[in-house]
Amino acid sequence: MALKTYSLRLDEDEFEKLRQYLSDYGDPDLNVGFVIRSYIRDLNKALPDLKKSDLDLQFNLAFFGTMLRQFVRSAQIEGIVKGQKIIQKIKEQGMEEKKKGRE
Repeated sequence: MALKTYSLRLDEDEFEKLRQYLSDYGDPDLNVGFVIRSYIRDLNKALPDLKKSDLDLQFNLAFFGTMLRQFVRSAQIEGIVKGQKIIQKIKEQGMEEKKKGRE
């Protein structure tokens, strides 16, 4: 697959946030490029079906953007329901007790 160089203007704050999140997975610049390429590839697969819709492209993209935001909220709620913070605090307390026991 040949890659084409393309200049893309992004909101600087949003780009830096994305870059910071992706730095946990390795080189952030390569990961940003990968994320953008994968979304463009997925969009290219979806566009033929979106063209069949009676709704315009902007509405469809806004709708799917809302679905992504809902996915994030669901993941946050799942973390709260599972007591993720509580479990993490208990683990930290256990580690502190082990350290004190060794001393």
